[in-house]
Amino acid sequence: MTNQRLIANAGSGKTYALTTRMIQLLAQGVEPCKIAALTFTRKSAGEFLSAVFKRLAEAARDPKKLADLQREDGLANLDAARCRAMLAALAMQIGRLGMGTIDSLFARIARAFPLESGLAEDFAMAGEGEISSARERTLAALFANESATSLSDFIDLLRRINRTHGERDVFKNLLKQTESLHAKFLATPQGSTWGDADLIWENGCAILKSGPVAPIARLLWDAIQSEHPNLRADAFQTWQTGITLAEQHPYPKPFSEDLKNFFKKLSNERTTDDGSIYIPSGNAHAARVFLTPAISPLRDELRLAMLKPEFESLLQRSRSLHALMQKFEDSYDSLVRSAGLVTFSDITDSLARKAGVEAWRLSAGYRIDQKFDHWLLDEFQDTSRPQWKILQTFIEEVLANPEGNRGFFYVGDTKQAIYSWRGGDPNLFFEIFEELKSKGYPIEDAPPLDESYRSCQAILDFVNTVFGDLGPIKTTLEIPNATAGKWSSAWREHIVSPKTRTLDGYAEWVSIPKNAGDDDEEGDAPDRKILQILETTEPWKRGLSCAVLKRDNNAVADLASLLQSKGIPVAIEGKTNPCVDNPLGAAFIAALRLCASPDDNVAAIIVEGFPATQAWGVGDGWKFRRETLASLAQSGFAATIRQWADAADIANEPFLKDRAASFLLAAEEFDSCRKSSDGIPDFLRFVENRQTQENEATGVVRIMNVHQSKGLGFDMVIVSGLDKKGGGNEGPKLALGPSASDVKWGVLMPAKEFAVHDTVLDAQVKNEEVDDKFGEICTAYVALTRAKKALYVLTNELGPNTSAKNFARHLLLQFGASSTSIGNASWYQAHAIGDASTDPVAAAAHPFCSPLHGTPKPSSPSDSKAEPASGPKFATVSLDAAALGTEVHKALAGIEWIDSCTPDWESLSIPAANLVRGFMDKPAVREALTRPTNPVDLWRERAFDVLLDGQWISGVFDRVMVHQSPDSRPISAIVCDFKTDQGNPVDIEARYEGQMKIYRQAACKLLGLTEAQVKSQILCVR
Repeated sequence: MTNQRLIANAGSGKTYALTTRMIQLLAQGVEPCKIAALTFTRKSAGEFLSAVFKRLAEAARDPKKLADLQREDGLANLDAARCRAMLAALAMQIGRLGMGTIDSLFARIARAFPLESGLAEDFAMAGEGEISSARERTLAALFANESATSLSDFIDLLRRINRTHGERDVFKNLLKQTESLHAKFLATPQGSTWGDADLIWENGCAILKSGPVAPIARLLWDAIQSEHPNLRADAFQTWQTGITLAEQHPYPKPFSEDLKNFFKKLSNERTTDDGSIYIPSGNAHAARVFLTPAISPLRDELRLAMLKPEFESLLQRSRSLHALMQKFEDSYDSLVRSAGLVTFSDITDSLARKAGVEAWRLSAGYRIDQKFDHWLLDEFQDTSRPQWKILQTFIEEVLANPEGNRGFFYVGDTKQAIYSWRGGDPNLFFEIFEELKSKGYPIEDAPPLDESYRSCQAILDFVNTVFGDLGPIKTTLEIPNATAGKWSSAWREHIVSPKTRTLDGYAEWVSIPKNAGDDDEEGDAPDRKILQILETTEPWKRGLSCAVLKRDNNAVADLASLLQSKGIPVAIEGKTNPCVDNPLGAAFIAALRLCASPDDNVAAIIVEGFPATQAWGVGDGWKFRRETLASLAQSGFAATIRQWADAADIANEPFLKDRAASFLLAAEEFDSCRKSSDGIPDFLRFVENRQTQENEATGVVRIMNVHQSKGLGFDMVIVSGLDKKGGGNEGPKLALGPSASDVKWGVLMPAKEFAVHDTVLDAQVKNEEVDDKFGEICTAYVALTRAKKALYVLTNELGPNTSAKNFARHLLLQFGASSTSIGNASWYQAHAIGDASTDPVAAAAHPFCSPLHGTPKPSSPSDSKAEPASGPKFATVSLDAAALGTEVHKALAGIEWIDSCTPDWESLSIPAANLVRGFMDKPAVREALTRPTNPVDLWRERAFDVLLDGQWISGVFDRVMVHQSPDSRPISAIVCDFKTDQGNPVDIEARYEGQMKIYRQAACKLLGLTEAQVKSQILCVR
């Protein structure tokens, strides 16, 4: 088959084209496992595979569907029997299919060839919680061990965040900033240092070569007075004041406002009719300072001299920040990677480095290349350069195949490139096509997909008007020419398909006055307009899917609260933390925080602000604290929180009832895996870092940010907030250059008005402006192309003499009016309101009930041990004792057989070594650890998950000896469990009788043995 690139507009059938290609390959006899079909999310990968199965299954059963398939190239002779055969082949090879995410493929490669890929042989994927915890601990260690001088840039960052976000979000934003800087550190070539002037300016930097400010300023002032003896008095005073400020400023401290204005004045050039260049200090001719041959070079030199201390400071701060990130990386590496934990980013970075090494390509690379003959890549505009560096190794081998029986097919739309912030580079979509062609590889463009199978004519007319031609508006909106050029290259007119041509639809831009409505009403003006539109159309009652798209997650949460309070059923899309996005959850957390730290004034204010807390008894602070701590020790967090939830007056608030249930679920999960040393701070960390994936819901209004809407379609979409600025990076702007494809250096950037005076940094600023503006337009395009039948776009009203450069101005310029509508405003009336009994709001009106007892969650065998007759269930034991037990278990897990393996005594603490030595001297232990004469399979520290009587059991065997027959079948087993408890062995046996029974049952289940064939033995260490 032909190697092709496919350009596809939003909603034009991209998934259909990919599945068609897949079916064409299967019809040609290609084995399913020889096809790599990759995309960027697990959801998209699942949808792709489901679509292949669905199309083949329908064609096997329905002659009309079969006829549709037969019209595709190469499928004319396809019949129902062949469809069934292809379905069977797919099903038989389901576990070997190369369909999934790019990350999952890279993880498979790394798992198959860990050492060749530069990873530990037994690496494990790190969870978000582990990575978050490692970053927190690393950052805390830096702040504890580094001097204030070395942390100056971080401290400066904290000040900026405080001013912008308030104290509550400081640490969260600092972690986010650290993550960003760490990613840039990893993207910087080894051996390169941020702030290296020789790397940044290969031909030298004029600013860094300039002299001191004062002498140059004095020479310029002398020249001005000499060349302009009749300079008007006010102009004379202005120049004299500016020169004095420049002379006396304590560089490299930031410029004062007056000095900033003087610096800008130095560049405020005007030109007369005869071509003379001057700097004005008013309209009169006598107020002008002309840039004569005597003045112009001194003016230029003064500007450079004033910038030199700022540039030197930025270079020094860049080097300091790089050194700090090196320490962060070293600590992070020891906490995560050295512990055998890796992230998908780690795998990608490691493979990208290896992909350029000939030895890797000839070993691991060759073996992967032999596995796949065909590569199908979806959403290619979101591919990063490290990802392409890895894939390129395999794809160029496919393209170089002389037999022509291998293939490459990639699909994308650079207008939907909204993931540049996580490394996606839309420039690759066009770059690699030209690069592959220049190398002589056979690849061509497939016919582009312009027809929309999603949206009605009214919406497409709206989209074509807004995005079709940016030429007339680019100057007014300050869209860089390069941005307009990139958009023009990607743009194709959207055409309605026969399927959607008859849809009755509507598109409207609503410009909302900022003071619209009563100031005392809940929500801001756009959110109140969203509420009005929803109350008018009632899509959830008409069987219509509906989404509201907001710019950022904070806006999503605020709107959800407003709509819920008005009785509108909502679902927040994607990963959220239902424990912290509501006032009840905030009250739970604040009450616990107050118990842990009675002098926490912020927690006290939050607790006092939620009326229900009075029913918890918080008015008597010390009594409340004492009773809460006792409840936590005796009953655990879930039982304590349940009492508070029952006392809260939320019977008529479905949203808070749902959130209370989510908080209870988190509390019970924490209790189930809680260590004896865990306290309130550990629980709060667990809750505040918790994220859950909201399921796609029907019969509700789905609220999400624009990025979460990518790839989705809805009958009705409301878009709000595109005219607002995104939540930008408030920290120091560190740039990597000279380009994303060729990183050689890094530097903290000066302000735009300073960077313009250096060609290298000015080019960097301009490149970032091009990419940022392109990203803004792409975000708006994605938002406006999700709707099928109705689209509402809301922006704040612009003033009559506006100079705004935002999306509201974009719409104003394209439509020529402050609002517009296309189509039938009453479109929704064609969809009847359903039976009220199906109304999810009415269905939600039931008494509060925790979902805990019906929620599948694992139990541990240790849950079945006997509790003491009295005393607290969660009483805290010695942390040293817990650590000692862990150390002993780790040492014992390393023993295979007592005659061939001994613990690493030097690595053990003295108490642990003494315990292990005494333990190994016991006759029963020596017998249990001696290699049997018959064949045996030994399990050590073997994790397991089984269902016993409908209960999910999750645990870890310390040691299991599985005795085998000559043909390696299990015939019996002995489960050994190490216990470090103090006490009489008989009492210990009784205490753990239930636990050992579950271990035996689990072994029976896993090995297919009867209970009579499995024994257990407790080996007491003490």
